Amino acid sequence: MNFSNSSWRRAMFAGILATLVFSLLLRLAPMVGSPRIDVPLWDGTLVTLNLRAAIIVGYGLEFGAGILLARLYEQLRSRLKTTPLARGAVFGMVIWAVLMVAGLPLFSVVSPLVTHGLLLSPGFFAWHFGLATTMLLLASLLMYGMTVSYLMESPRFRPHPG
Repeated sequence: MNFSNSSWRRAMFAGILATLVFSLLLRLAPMVGSPRIDVPLWDGTLVTLNLRAAIIVGYGLEFGAGILLARLYEQLRSRLKTTPLARGAVFGMVIWAVLMVAGLPLFSVVSPLVTHGLLLSPGFFAWHFGLATTMLLLASLLMYGMTVSYLMESPRFRPHPG
């Protein structure tokens, strides 16, 4: 894996910015009737129960996943013959579906926050948090996917030959 490769640099750039968009949209949760969604804290507590350390670890995990997913998008994008934003939306929807069907139910089983009663289990399709949460996660992941597609495929962000 050569990190000096321009496709890795583009994936890092797109993954970081798209993850920022995703995270900022999730901050709207209380405004749409959803409980607070703190993905970095949730992810970080899978590694440590020290809450300060968990937040730092969680942000690392969140941005790392965002970069890896952007790289995955680049590998898969040629398989869907449509516009870049449509490809990004499909990519975001697939991530959402995997999260809803597998990620959140698995989190409900392995998370110390849930198993110790500090956080309600999100459950299948985040149903225990309400429809607003499910829809906010969908909107946030659609925007993640479309941001990645725009940044990965726009000629403005492609390296110049020479």
